[in-house]
Amino acid sequence: MRNSKWFSAALASAILVAGGAGSIAATSSSANAAAVNTAAVKESSTTWSVNGTPVALSTINSGGYKLYSLNQVAGELGAKLIISSSGFELNDSKGLHNVLIKTGAKGYQVDGAAQQFTVAPVIYKGKAYVELTKLVTALGGELQAEDQTILSFARPEGQFDTLHWNADGSIIANKSDSETAQLIKFNAYPGDYEVFSSNSSASDFAVSADQKWGAFTDETGQLKLINLASGAISSLGTDTSVKTDLVWSADGKTIYFIQGDKQEKIAQISVETGAVKAVLEDKVENKSELRLSSDAKSAVYIVNVTGVAKNDADSTEDSLTVDFSKAGEQIYKLDLVTKDAKPAALTTALDNKLYPEILANGSVVYLSADPDGNAANTLKSIGTDGTISNIALDVEATWAAGVASGLIVSGIAADGSTSVYSIDGSGGKTVLFHTTEDVSEAAVSKDGSKLAVISDGKVLAIQNGKALQLSKSTD
Repeated sequence: MRNSKWFSAALASAILVAGGAGSIAATSSSANAAAVNTAAVKESSTTWSVNGTPVALSTINSGGYKLYSLNQVAGELGAKLIISSSGFELNDSKGLHNVLIKTGAKGYQVDGAAQQFTVAPVIYKGKAYVELTKLVTALGGELQAEDQTILSFARPEGQFDTLHWNADGSIIANKSDSETAQLIKFNAYPGDYEVFSSNSSASDFAVSADQKWGAFTDETGQLKLINLASGAISSLGTDTSVKTDLVWSADGKTIYFIQGDKQEKIAQISVETGAVKAVLEDKVENKSELRLSSDAKSAVYIVNVTGVAKNDADSTEDSLTVDFSKAGEQIYKLDLVTKDAKPAALTTALDNKLYPEILANGSVVYLSADPDGNAANTLKSIGTDGTISNIALDVEATWAAGVASGLIVSGIAADGSTSVYSIDGSGGKTVLFHTTEDVSEAAVSKDGSKLAVISDGKVLAIQNGKALQLSKSTD
């Protein structure tokens, strides 16, 4: 039985008599006046998927219209139902919507606003029957006639980004077109969601390896932790220096980050004490994309090398030139175990580099893009001996992330469709999802078994290669 199914005790003047599936005995004169001729009515049932569970809903065919049992539909949606001499009052389980219905009358009220049924609710054999679509939507639910699906609560509309999974299998995403900050947590099935946080600084966060905590900084540089089960936010330490590219150690005890107004340092903070410690202070600016090996013995990051300015001895404006011959993004690796270790350059080519990852075998993978856009993106691997090679794909890679089992890669095929692959340690590839729509983001669960994507601004959970749409586009 669903946890949300319940009916209230009648109020002082209310009368509630429940029999079999969908039975409500009405005693008011208006209800009796709405009774239909049993000889002209055909009883039946129609199976709908209600919150993912098939349910046979009792129906009647009255005057050419299919009407549904008010009592049964209300129960399946978890709505509170009160019957009185003046009609029926329903409230959804979240207390957001109030609906007033009278049998025999087309007019009804939703949250105080007048609405109209196409055909008036009727009483048949002591049971009330109503239009299904209007009842479901009045209670804040969603009905999809094409696949016979009903949701107790309509999926949220809008544009979403910055996907994350948490430890209980929920998906957290930022509603980017909201007037106020909204992090939405999507739970077990479509329509089962909640506003998780309204903290504007928490629109994106770094997730701990156990997916129980997120870390982000507020506008002052203060590091914050957000509990990914409850949404509770707390401060970590007192340091307010600029921090970017937060990344957790696998044991959850340390958070590493790039520090400084010019992203010139790498530092770490103890999750237990809040103490900040410098890891690298080589004064090289424009560091980004910090990543950590699973054993926390090494880190990789990208340095954006800018042009070098040159002029004559008098420093005249006319003599000023900028040499861009060595400008570009380079990947560096830092030994975190050896004292005073110097970062080692892993690349020298001037291609754009994105999404570096340290895999379990010690190799480093990254996405290479032509800065002039004249060549397709490629996924490259840097072996432990420094050898760089391409990872063969039948798509043009657009995104990659390391997981326990290897890599998750998204790419665009020649026909414009998008595929998301899992690549294991031996190079074996498995297609997790394929779509003709654009995919702007993907996120994987801790063990790599669950996938979520942002497709055309919508949040999709991928199950067995099929997409479960958790949000709707704005009409």
